Amino acid sequence: MEILLGTACVCLLVILSVLFWKYLSLKKNIHRFTQELEKLKASDYRQPVKVTDFDKDLVALAVKVNEHTDMQRQLGTEYEQQKRRLGTAISGISHDFRTPLTASLGYLQMIEKSGELSDTHAEYLRIAMQKNRYLKELSDEFFELTKLENDEGDLHPEPVNLSNLLTESILEQHGWIEERGISTAFDLADGIVVQTDPHALQRILDNLMSNARKYTADRFSVTLRQDGGQVLLTVSNSLADCISLDIERVFEPFYRMDARTAGGSGLGLYVVKLLCDRLGWDVRASLDEGIFSIGIHI
Repeated sequence: MEILLGTACVCLLVILSVLFWKYLSLKKNIHRFTQELEKLKASDYRQPVKVTDFDKDLVALAVKVNEHTDMQRQLGTEYEQQKRRLGTAISGISHDFRTPLTASLGYLQMIEKSGELSDTHAEYLRIAMQKNRYLKELSDEFFELTKLENDEGDLHPEPVNLSNLLTESILEQHGWIEERGISTAFDLADGIVVQTDPHALQRILDNLMSNARKYTADRFSVTLRQDGGQVLLTVSNSLADCISLDIERVFEPFYRMDARTAGGSGLGLYVVKLLCDRLGWDVRASLDEGIFSIGIHI
């Protein structure tokens, strides 16, 4: 009896040992799975998920995970290819649009200068020229946008005097500011130099000023300051009470604060966000008591 009892205890101990070993092995593989799945988040990681246990269920799970990963990579590759093809097509269409639009605008300007139109026909001509310029602006923006989204064109950083460039951009706004009686406040620190691509920086400033011109109600302000190694540029303007603004969507493409009255394509701030991301800058929008602000941390 004692021998049987001892044998049973030994067998039970062996079974428990095997189960404990299987448990530890399972935990080890689950931990490994977790680490491998985390690595798969990186687009350049190409190693398949492996198991150190020959348990058929674990092996089957690893196979399915690897198949799913390969499928996702293939879909991702196809998506990027389709995106680039679409961008190329849009860029080509935009380019084809710009040539005849430029030519037609030139002919309309010649007709305008002839001075042989009645008041009614002159008004029709003015409207036609306005619509023509709007279409040309759209085609130019689409052309530039597809280049940015496809990361075409390398950035060429160089020292740029941001204080001077921003001052020039503000001075160019003098016409509409004076015409509309806008109250202004400009606080620009002198001598701030940043290492950046001058073309990208100029495009950012142009779009910020264009957005302010479209939506400013009665107050417009720009501040530029440097705190230690960080530069902060803020462009703010008051909004009319009738303008409805979703602050969470201002950087979305084709979003316009007031689609009923404002011109443009709704791509200005979207391009600002794209360029800031490429330059490694942080851009944010805020709305406080009717004052809309764009802040860029450089």
